[in-house]
Parts: sequence; C-alpha cells; structure tokens
Amino acid sequence: MQSGKADRSQIWECKKMELQKAVRNRRSVRQYRDTPVKDEQIRRILEAALWAPCANERWRFAVVRNEITKKAISSQRHVHRAPVDIVVFIDLRGADKQDAELYAIQETAAAIQNMLLTAHEEGLSTCWNGSFDNEAICEYIKAPEGWRAVAVVSVGYPAEKPDPPERKPFDQVVYFETIE
Repeated sequence: MQSGKADRSQIWECKKMELQKAVRNRRSVRQYRDTPVKDEQIRRILEAALWAPCANERWRFAVVRNEITKKAISSQRHVHRAPVDIVVFIDLRGADKQDAELYAIQETAAAIQNMLLTAHEEGLSTCWNGSFDNEAICEYIKAPEGWRAVAVVSVGYPAEKPDPPERKPFDQVVYFETIE
C-alpha cells in the first residue's frame, strides 16, 4: 500500500467475499412485515436490473402496490401481502424467434437476479414467483399487446428467516466437456 491507498487486489477480495456471502445468504421469503418499502429502495433495485447482461433490453417492469391489482394478478397470498410486487415483462413486439424464445428470457432472468441481490443488500427480502395469470396481469396493468409477464417479484421486509435450501452436490450437476 502506498500513502493510504488500498491495494486493488485487497478491494477485489473484499468485494468478492461480500458478493459470495450475499449469494449464499439470500432467501426466498413468503412472509413480510407491514413496513413500507421506500421508493428510493425500489429505484435502486430496478436500476440494478438495468445493468444485467442483455441482448436487446426487452425487459419492462411494473411496480405494483395496489391491493386489488395484487389479488387479481396472482393467487399466491405472499404476493398479496408483500408491500411491493414488481412484475417483470418481456416486450416481444418486433422480436425474432431466437430473441423471443431465448435472449429475452435470458436477459430478464439476469435482471431478476440483480434485483434479488440488490434487495438483499437493502435489507429487504424477495420471492421470485412464476405462478400468476398473464392475462390478468396484462389487463390490470394495461400492458400493451405483445408484452408477456415472466415473473412477479415480491419485495418487503422479512417476517421470517427461512433455513437454507438443500442443494444437490456440485458433482451431480456440473460436467466438464461432455455429459457422461
């Protein structure tokens, strides 16, 4: 170290450790406190989504706080009870087959992961929900034709602390060069 400046490798190691801790400690939460989530927090979560790897930025996001809308878009109680739900859409207007079936899904998945980790950093909990009524979502949110919902991310302060989920061992899911 020179004159009080941090060595870049030390900064990298610190950041790497923080990220790995966040990846391993983040949980899907389905019970939230009634504490409101600040607009600034939602903005930071969505700004992180926009920095995800992307092909064509087909992602679109709708922030939902209205109780009637929440009940209309999903039958899951934790979606209704979360202070905020973020509906993640893909805008398929003008998309070719490869973009619609692959790239748009990949980039929204990456955006959602950024959202989950940023919410965790904010002290919030989330749940990535895939069970919802796309037609109801599009109707209630007035989404244009050609938009499709791919997820509803519930966001709030946790009222529970779930145990870590069990994961399959590395050697059961990772292969090198060929699958044999």
